[in-house]
Amino acid sequence: MNTIKKIVLTGGPGGGKTKAIKRLIPELEKCGCKVFPVFEAADAVIKDGVSRDESDYEFQKAIYKKQVNDESQAYYNAIMTEGNIGVVICDRGLNDAKVYLNDEDYLKFKEELKINDIVLRDFYDAVFHLDSTSNSDAAEYTREGIRIEDETSAQALNERSLRAWCGNPHYRFIPVCDNFEEKLSILLKEIKAFLGIPKPLEIERKFLIEYPDTDYLLTLPCSKVEISQSYISSPTGNSRLRKRGANGSYLYVQTNKKQISDTVREEVEMQITEDNYNTMLSINKMMGTLKGTIEKDRYCLMYGGVYYEIDIFPFWKKQAYLEVEFLSENDEVVIPDFIKVIKEVTSDPSYKNSSLCNNIPEESI
Repeated sequence: MNTIKKIVLTGGPGGGKTKAIKRLIPELEKCGCKVFPVFEAADAVIKDGVSRDESDYEFQKAIYKKQVNDESQAYYNAIMTEGNIGVVICDRGLNDAKVYLNDEDYLKFKEELKINDIVLRDFYDAVFHLDSTSNSDAAEYTREGIRIEDETSAQALNERSLRAWCGNPHYRFIPVCDNFEEKLSILLKEIKAFLGIPKPLEIERKFLIEYPDTDYLLTLPCSKVEISQSYISSPTGNSRLRKRGANGSYLYVQTNKKQISDTVREEVEMQITEDNYNTMLSINKMMGTLKGTIEKDRYCLMYGGVYYEIDIFPFWKKQAYLEVEFLSENDEVVIPDFIKVIKEVTSDPSYKNSSLCNNIPEESI
């Protein structure tokens, strides 16, 4: 197996997650992927004899343990199967316990099961939030199967889901549409773009903005992430080593990029271990191929169905970056009204993160 990606479909009740997975399997297999689905654990847990009359805490604990087993088996199957891209696609992820438990119970849940919600959130390569039909007039919300939530409860869970998963490196919002086929089409485009089908492209625009009100940001579906990025040059091309996380919990990623245009790059990412990360940093520093390292705080914001990344640097007090990724270079840019843009810097090489390692432009305001 050359590549294995683990993705989650999440969101409030009535988003169409289970139906979507069943439809995605043949579509992705047409593209040459090997798909390993992990279906919703709640239904299986109930069939195994766990009653919903028990406390939410015990019910979510049973779901979590079932999910761990099912996801581990699916990942093992992916490793053992030959192919170009293996996709483990999960109907909800392990971090969804945070959605269904109150804050006090979730703290107890983490302590008992010895888990870290930052690791659970970022453990998946990508997360796709399918907006609940309870959150829109475009489709009727109905209770089906084991769903017991009324419309108001479903809306609250949808919002909690947005907050729980904000901060994942690749988080996308799939809106309610006039019909499910349209919604599925958007989801399929997003997943194929993430998987690099037909090519692993990053289409991104970057803006210099006035320093944002970070306290206000954190009242929204938004998470603060600590990032350290190191840039490496070699005869075969440039790469980036990233340490990403918060509160002492980090993931490590190596990224190889090839510039195609000002807004489009070919990008391939791979998670690595902490030991590999430290070893690669040491070797490249010794060889003189380490161009520099930059530290920043990233505020990952889901707003209006768009995932914004706002980067705060220690050397600027009045300005920051806003980055937005798109499926197409022609997609419209919509900036939240509480974000004040100074200028677009997508095409300005002096504002690339790799350039900031060694040469910091003066503040524009």
